Amino acid sequence: MIEPGILFGLGAAAAWGSGDFAGGVAARRAGAIGVAAGSQLAGFALLVAALVVFHPAAPANSTLLLGALGGMAGGIGLAALYAGLAVGAMGMVAAVSGVGGVVVPLAVASLLWHVAIAPMQLAGIGCALVAVAAASGASTQGANRRAILLALVAALGFGLWFLFLDRAAEQDKLWALVASRGAASLLVGAMALRWLRRSSLRAVAPLVAIVGLLDVAANGMVVLSFATLPVGIAAALSGIYPLATMVLARLVLGEALPRLGLLAVVLAVAGIVLISLGT
Repeated sequence: MIEPGILFGLGAAAAWGSGDFAGGVAARRAGAIGVAAGSQLAGFALLVAALVVFHPAAPANSTLLLGALGGMAGGIGLAALYAGLAVGAMGMVAAVSGVGGVVVPLAVASLLWHVAIAPMQLAGIGCALVAVAAASGASTQGANRRAILLALVAALGFGLWFLFLDRAAEQDKLWALVASRGAASLLVGAMALRWLRRSSLRAVAPLVAIVGLLDVAANGMVVLSFATLPVGIAAALSGIYPLATMVLARLVLGEALPRLGLLAVVLAVAGIVLISLGT
């Protein structure tokens, strides 16, 4: 029987990958910051409704603090991701950003918590680093250098989100998600006030709502996977979400990549898989 945590991790990957594709499409029409803010607010509304339905006990202050810190990191990462998806090749941007969600938790666990890194995981990290180098090289062959830099910012933000949410969810999973999404909504919403194009955002409102729902669903499945899997494994499984983004970009938009860009995607996904298998 397949471990439930593995199913939750893979489900999160499918939801994140689909949501990122939809978010990238919306960002190209209405701007990245507005789409990020709208999706965060839509997801926050869903989580508030869950609070009303389930009536959980009051959370510990540490749960709220850690969840909020994770939310701020994740919110910045999401805004950077959508900005990158809006101006660059979706498959490559998603692949580079996905690496951070795997490598950052693994590196922190090794350096701060003295968790041993298996040889296969080291190989995966090597693939991830080469993927970033290949993506940077691809930016001189028709890809967008700004998009790669935004993807790297997203990678760091998502990696920190995993770390903080793993600790916050130890006591209360729902409150950890609420604190995370609430902080992200406030931060990204404040950023959006300056650049928001309201008329354009209204035109993609249904798509933004779908993005928010998919993101919350992915967040929820990742937190549930923490119950039975170490954070590194959960991050690795959910980190294959660039595959879904890449496939949708290819099928729907007919997106093509330069050779180095395609190599970056392949290496990034290979790195994620190696890290997952090595745990």
